[in-house]
Amino acid sequence: MKEYFLFLDESKPNTNFQNFTLGGIAIEKETYELKLKPLVNGLKEQCFGNTQVILHEIEIRKKEGDFNGISKEQQKDFFEKLGKLFSENDFFSVLAVSVNIDDLDKLYKEDDRNDIYYIALQLLMENFAQFLSVNDGVGTVYLETTDTVNNTKLQNLFYLLKATGTLFIKKEALQERLSTINFAIKSENIIGLQLADFIPNPLARLALGKSQKPFSILEGIKTKVYDGAVGMKDRFGFKIIK
Repeated sequence: MKEYFLFLDESKPNTNFQNFTLGGIAIEKETYELKLKPLVNGLKEQCFGNTQVILHEIEIRKKEGDFNGISKEQQKDFFEKLGKLFSENDFFSVLAVSVNIDDLDKLYKEDDRNDIYYIALQLLMENFAQFLSVNDGVGTVYLETTDTVNNTKLQNLFYLLKATGTLFIKKEALQERLSTINFAIKSENIIGLQLADFIPNPLARLALGKSQKPFSILEGIKTKVYDGAVGMKDRFGFKIIK
C-alpha cells in the first residue's frame, strides 16, 4: 500500500466567532517529496527570496517575524500565487471539519457533550480512512505541536478512536489504514504543515457565512476539497457541524 500524509492545522474560537475548524491536506508521500515541496519552496523563493522562511498566515498578514517590512504588493502576490498552487494542482486533497460552537451549545449542555477535539478528530479520521481505502493506502497524521497537555489529549483521542472505531468506520479498518499521529515544531520547516496553516480560517469563515480576509485563497481551497470519490464534498471533504 502507498503511504499518505494528512497535515492538519486548527482555527480556534475567538472573540469574533465561536467556531472550531480542523483541516489540512492529504497527499501521497512520494508526491509530497517530489512535487509539493519543490512547488512551495519555489513559491517562497519567488515571493520572499528565501526557502527557509516558515510560512504562517497570521505573520504574513500582520507583517511580523520573517515577514516584517514586506509590502502590500508582496502580500497580494503571495496569496494569489498560493491560491493558484491550490487550484492548478490535483495531486493533493483538502479534508476539514468545522464545528459551530454557538449552535452546539443550543443543542447540548457543555458538560454532557464530547470534547470539541473529539468531535472534529473523529470525523476527520473517519474521512481520512475512507480516503485511504479509496486510494488503497496507509496514512500518518501530522500537526504542529502546541503544548504537552494539548498534544497528549489529541494523541489519546487518536488512539482511542483507533481502538473503538467511529460511527461509520469499524476499528479494524482504522487500525489497518491509520498509522500514527505526530507533532512537529514550527522551526522544522515542514512544508505540509505550513500549507495546512492557510486552510482552517477561510473554511471557518465560509461555514459561518463571514466575509473573507483580503487576498483570500478560499476559491483555490474549494477546488481541492475531497469528495469521497462519489461527488460529496460536504460529507467527505469539508464537514460542517451545526
